[in-house]
Amino acid sequence: MPPKAVTKSAPLPPKEAALFKTLLSQYEARQLKKAIKTADQILKKVGNHGETISMKGLVLTYQGKREEGMELVKKGVLLDLQSHICWHVHGLVHKQDKNYEEALKCYAQALKYDPGNMNILRDTATLQSQLRRFDHLEQTRLTILKLRPSLKQNWVALSVAYGLNNDWVAAQKLLEEFLSMVKEVPPFDPEFSELLLFYLTVLERNGNYEKALKQLEEYTEANKVVDRMHAATFQPRLLQKLGRTEEANEKYKTLIARNPDCYDFYRAYFGHNGLSLDDSSPESINTLTSELELFANQFPHALVPRRLPLTITSGELFQTLVKQYILRGLKKNIPSLFADLKPLYGDDTKRSVIQSIVEQYRDELEAESGTKDEDDSPTTYVWTLYFLGLHYSAQGEYQRAHDILNKAIEHTPTLPELYTAKARNLKRAGDHVGAAAALDVAAELDGQDRFLNTKCATYHLRMGDVEGAQKFLGMFTKKDALSPAKDLEDMQSFKFLLEDGEARMRENMLPMALKRFRTIDKIFLDFNDEQFDFHGFCIRRFTLNIYFDVVKWANDLRWHSIYIRAILNATKIYLRLFDTPGLAAEQTAPVPEPEGEKKSKKQMKRDKVKAAEEARKAAEKEKDEDAVVVKDDDPDGHKAISVEDPLEQAAKLLQTFTSEDHQVFDIWIATYDVAIRRKKYLQSLRALAKAKHLRPSSPEVHQRLIDFQLQVSSLDKESESMESILVKEGLSRLAPGEQSLVVQNSQYLQNNSTNAPAIVSVARASHKIGVSISEVEDVAFSLLRDDVDLKYQVGVDALQLLEEINSTRVTEFRDGCQKRLPLSTAFLSKDELAKLKQKAAPQDPDASEETAANGDLVIEPTDTTPNP
Repeated sequence: MPPKAVTKSAPLPPKEAALFKTLLSQYEARQLKKAIKTADQILKKVGNHGETISMKGLVLTYQGKREEGMELVKKGVLLDLQSHICWHVHGLVHKQDKNYEEALKCYAQALKYDPGNMNILRDTATLQSQLRRFDHLEQTRLTILKLRPSLKQNWVALSVAYGLNNDWVAAQKLLEEFLSMVKEVPPFDPEFSELLLFYLTVLERNGNYEKALKQLEEYTEANKVVDRMHAATFQPRLLQKLGRTEEANEKYKTLIARNPDCYDFYRAYFGHNGLSLDDSSPESINTLTSELELFANQFPHALVPRRLPLTITSGELFQTLVKQYILRGLKKNIPSLFADLKPLYGDDTKRSVIQSIVEQYRDELEAESGTKDEDDSPTTYVWTLYFLGLHYSAQGEYQRAHDILNKAIEHTPTLPELYTAKARNLKRAGDHVGAAAALDVAAELDGQDRFLNTKCATYHLRMGDVEGAQKFLGMFTKKDALSPAKDLEDMQSFKFLLEDGEARMRENMLPMALKRFRTIDKIFLDFNDEQFDFHGFCIRRFTLNIYFDVVKWANDLRWHSIYIRAILNATKIYLRLFDTPGLAAEQTAPVPEPEGEKKSKKQMKRDKVKAAEEARKAAEKEKDEDAVVVKDDDPDGHKAISVEDPLEQAAKLLQTFTSEDHQVFDIWIATYDVAIRRKKYLQSLRALAKAKHLRPSSPEVHQRLIDFQLQVSSLDKESESMESILVKEGLSRLAPGEQSLVVQNSQYLQNNSTNAPAIVSVARASHKIGVSISEVEDVAFSLLRDDVDLKYQVGVDALQLLEEINSTRVTEFRDGCQKRLPLSTAFLSKDELAKLKQKAAPQDPDASEETAANGDLVIEPTDTTPNP
């Protein structure tokens, strides 16, 4: 039974009051065991003292006894409702649990009974910054300043609060008042320099350009500004806004001379002169081209003034300029030349011009009577082939790219870039086995190259070889780690966590896949929580301009592509768990070893050594008392996947996005998939409407629009409920209600008859509608027409559909896809794919003896691609 609430407890006797002060000191010094003893000593005399009970509960939470500690904290609050200490402690416990909303409420209660407590006020200000309560932050910082006006941090903190709340006028007045009171400051003081730069930013925000420029020149001459690069970029911007064109031009030219390969300086210079690199008018293009030509002559080694004209020019001028640029790059053997020019490929004409120039130059190098410049190096030819291989691959001509890259490898078999290009091409073509094999060769050429080994591990993951990938990654992880995967998880390697999770997802190893994606979610949550201490740190260290950048970065953190990709994958797994009852139990069931399968002596020896090594590492960690080892309570991901409410878990993951009006198409599709299964028709309708607005003709939207009409058709047509009325009105705006679903599906197919993803979408929609299997098969087989641009991912999706409906033409479709996509291994049977992986696998040195004894044939990695 909880204790009866007491408004105010009696004060402690003098001896116990002294002990309570000791208790506070011990807590601040983190002498937790002594603090517990002191608290028990007080409670022997005064057993119902709320503040002591709360402090004891707080100490217990730091000792890992969270439940017991939380109970004592709540009990302490009930025993002394007017104690600021009890409420402050309650807030601290909530803050430990990252429950910032409740912590802020507790601090507000504490301030009712002790409005001038600086510790509580500072904690409150930090929480308000974390929760973006900037209007309340102003009041809190103002209270702190009134209590402690002698501390300069309090003045700066209030000005920052004004800035965060977009009250720049108040920030300027406060800073000017503070600067008027500042006495002599030594030159090149970094903290004061940051404050002055922040003050200049505030002046610029308020439109006081003349004053900002005058102050900037004064501060720079007096050596008060340490960050001279910041000042150098600040000054021409102010001159530009004041209309002092000539002076601004000189300053921008000085910046360009300082770094002639900085795109931002050129854009700022042209923008100041009323020119834009996105302006396609002839007058603008002529002016930009002439200006860039002057810069190119002035800085002969800079690439940017030669590269920018390629973006804005067209026709014969573009052909002349791009030819000079390409030949210069090929003769200098620049590997990144294609990546530099790839943004131009959005224009089909420019892409064709680039192709013809490089092919012509290749022909000149191959021709016996071709004329070559004196500066052509012997390797120019192979880099020309390398460029063409990347070019053809980017256009989807995978076979052509494959042939030309093989030709380049025959010419120079020791160049790793050729194998990486070949691997990238095979990956795009759907041959992940051959891609991994090609990168194995590249890694062998330079075994110590971290990039090559990391790339090789990535391709092994995409091939489904999780263990092989970890061997490559283990070359660069800590040797005393439990495993390379564990070390990479501790190092928060998004690349590994994402690729490993997707690899396990493809291999139907859902527990570990889900664990990887939830780990990424946890890391981003940690990123968000880690800014908590940054709010106070930036004020103390006066890094004010960077602080505003960090706040903006943290606001956009959840929109990072890696986080979105992880959340979408985790949502797909939760949907599979919901759609397939018993899948979680199947995935977590122990896998029995096949009978009659015996390990070789070498394998048994390796397993024994591995087990002994893991035992040794575990023993060393136990002996190390200073090491804080966080035990993984779900090493296999079984807890992550064994959830009773997968739909609710998916909804929680998407909740961050659904509360905002964003433009991420895939998130809206995932939101619909979850909401429709939860029977949340209005939420489903909103998600579908947003997705259709972003991509009106998307196959994903069409398939779900058919599904939504089927789902809501079960609603009572005569119902007058608000939800039913809103659903009907919303659906009438999305789909023509007078047409049947079969007609809608047929019309969509007619309008997108050569779009491969659209064809698969129509086939899936046809199956949902309930048409015959033969009709679904006919739609799926239309993918094999010559006028359809078929990619292997779409073919695999259609193949999965045929398998789901138990089609008898699966083998026929598989063979048809293999004929259309000869380089792809995605349509091989499981046995054929396993044999191919075995041939492509790098030989284990420990098993070489057995391999030789068994007479296995060693296949070169370049021969792993199936014959057309």
